[in-house]
Amino acid sequence: MWLFLWRASLLYVFPLLMWGYCRFKGIGFDELDSGVNNHKWVVLASYLLYVVLWILINRYLLLFLRQRSRR
Repeated sequence: MWLFLWRASLLYVFPLLMWGYCRFKGIGFDELDSGVNNHKWVVLASYLLYVVLWILINRYLLLFLRQRSRR
């Protein structure tokens, strides 16, 4: 189950980032959603950073789980 939540995090982190950013900045979702603004770039860059970190961590996590299952 933990592995499923880890893999599914690529899907549920983006809405959580948007919600957290709106709460942190004190803006409404309509301001984040309207037009082209810096808020969107910050959220998108944060998500892309998460994806890169996820890929790096996932590689080591899978190696760890394979070694653990051999024992």
